[in-house]
Amino acid sequence: MMKEKKRNKLIQKLISVIAVFIFGFMSQAVAQMPYKKYCNARFEFCVLYPVTFGMGPAPDNNDGREFYDRDGFSMTASGIYNVLENSLKDEMKSQEEGFDTITYRRMKGNWFVLSGYSGQNILYIKTYMRHDTFYHLYIRYPVSLKKEYDPIVSKIAKSFKPR
Repeated sequence: MMKEKKRNKLIQKLISVIAVFIFGFMSQAVAQMPYKKYCNARFEFCVLYPVTFGMGPAPDNNDGREFYDRDGFSMTASGIYNVLENSLKDEMKSQEEGFDTITYRRMKGNWFVLSGYSGQNILYIKTYMRHDTFYHLYIRYPVSLKKEYDPIVSKIAKSFKPR
């Protein structure tokens, strides 16, 4: 009985060490993953995206772009004029409708972030308001790939800013 407990503790420690190693390797891989920068001249914002992602064609009004991969990740970065003269709070309320469950909500200064679930996907929205314009970053990816995509989403979200 005592030997079995020691063996189980040793196995748990080994699993912990392996998990730390794998997480460290994945974090390093994300940090070293090559990214490209997309900048939108019309609305004057930029965002990073992994070079392995595809980019959709520019829409006729050139308000932004969609980026995607083969595993279910999709991201749209765009600008839109605030013709309805909504407040940032109004815009946040409007964006909440796309969620089944919101797990994170934060508003500060001229921006807000919403994160949560929509169906079998994680949905992340970051919005800035500047003058008469909203700048939106929408990210959607499968819940089953959360661990793989979370570090990528973090890097993308930090890079998204109006100029």
